[in-house]
This record gives sequence, C-alpha cells and structure tokens, in this order.
Amino acid sequence: MKLGFIGVGNMGGPMCRNLIKHDHQVYVHDLNPKAKEAILADGGTGAASIREVTAESEVVFTSLPGPVEIREAVLGKDGIVDGAHKETIYVDLSTNAPSVARELAAELAKKGIPMLDAPVSGGTDGAKAGTVAVMVGGEKDIFDKVKPLFQCIGANIFHVGDHGAGCTVKLINNMLSFINLYAAGEGFLMGIKAGVDPELLLAVIKTSSGQSSSLGKIERAVLAGDYSPTFALDLAHKDLRLALQLGEEMGTPLSMGSLLINHFRQSVAKGHGTQDVAAMLRLMEENMGTDIRFQK
Repeated sequence: MKLGFIGVGNMGGPMCRNLIKHDHQVYVHDLNPKAKEAILADGGTGAASIREVTAESEVVFTSLPGPVEIREAVLGKDGIVDGAHKETIYVDLSTNAPSVARELAAELAKKGIPMLDAPVSGGTDGAKAGTVAVMVGGEKDIFDKVKPLFQCIGANIFHVGDHGAGCTVKLINNMLSFINLYAAGEGFLMGIKAGVDPELLLAVIKTSSGQSSSLGKIERAVLAGDYSPTFALDLAHKDLRLALQLGEEMGTPLSMGSLLINHFRQSVAKGHGTQDVAAMLRLMEENMGTDIRFQK
C-alpha cells in the first residue's frame, strides 16, 4: 500500500520505519532535513511537500508536536486538504486537543476525506519495538480499514469512540502518568532522606501496592541520573495543558493536574524542557537539596 508519513522525529520516525518494514511504500516529509534523510536511508520515499505526500498516498499519517502544527499540516498552504483525492484517509498519531481533532474532522468531511485521531502511548522504546498502544477516535468502518496498519506500529489497538475520543483518552492517560511519576518522586525523596537504600526501596515497591509504570522512569532516568529524552518534558507540559483545557471544557475538577502544571512550568523555566519528562523531579531535588540516585 502507498502511505504517507508527515513528521518523522523521535516518535514518528520509528513508527514510519515499522510501516516500511511491513513492505509498504511510504512517502515522507519533515521540516527537519536530517530526520527525513534518515528515513529515506531506511527505505522511505521522499516528497517535497505535504501536498505531494498526500497526492501519492492512500493513507496519510501525521506525528506532530501539537494542535498548531497539526492544523497547519492539514489546512495550511500545500497541506493535506490540498493534496487529498477520493481514496485519501487521514490519520493523526499526535497528541492533539479533542476540540481541534473534531474541527479538522469536520473540515475534511466537507471534502469527503475521512479522519481518525489516533494518538499513541509507549514512548520511543515502544515506537521502535512496534508495541505502542493506539487509541482511536472516528468512524468504526474507517478504523476497520486502517487497523491492519495500526497493527504494524502497535500491540494494543483500541477504537474508543467518535472523533476526538482518541485524544481524550490519551490526555487522561498522560495526566495520570505524570501524577504517578511526581508521587513516586516524592516517595523516593522521602525514603532517601530517611536513609533507605533507593535500590531496595525500588525492589520493594515494585512488588507492592505502590507500584506503577512510573517506576520505570524512576529507575531508568532519575536513579541513574540520565535524563536523555524518551518523552520530552516540553511535550509533557503541552499535554498536561491540553488535559486541563479539556477539564475546563467538561467542567471537571482536576485538582492534581492543576497542582502539577505549575511544577511543570517551573521545571521548563529552569531549562529542563528538552530533557526527559522525569526531569521534572530535578526541581524537587533542588528544593530539598537531595538527589534521588542509586547509592555508589
């Protein structure tokens, strides 16, 4: 099948490669020449614009930073809407605002172009391994058509409702993940201040009721002091803002998320935005004068 992929960075690049590995011809565009060249070296087909990608493809995927970039890719000059044809299906793998996903779906529907919002979870490791979770909003018959392609990039594929539902589920998931990570950081900081070996604390919590997937971030990033990004704090900050925006739209109180957004904002202001999301705990360490690290 001829596919298009727009945005081949840390997440998009590995997902695009997995589609290529499944013998699809993938037309590629990215504003970053190095990211695009890396995919071309792995078997992708170059395109000069988003419009060209779309014109050549049956299904067009985007993996972009946020609502502004997604809207521009779809509705901007030489964008998806300009290159679309009667066979085009558009799939957005980005984390977007549900309201924007619904807006774009409505605009594309005027041109007869079906859309799915299909954000993914699993980080760069999951994207490389082809094991991300994919949460999809949109028409069920379009989901059924695209599902074999989702199975090239992910291990757990869910149709969660109409347009915008995929983004809604993703924002809820990410907000919970961030809250769990912050809570784990508080626990480990208290343990270290109390003289408990953090490696032993980790082993105990992994087998007890306090365990969560955030312990993986604690082990790989915080305790090791390695904040190279698998999911950047800047993007996490954006996702939490979108979750709080959704809470406002729904009239839902988000007490923990509201507390955490200020911590994110301060962490970004400290210069940690390009590091892994776990770097939000560095501010906690600085405030307490104690590092959460494995003992040497």
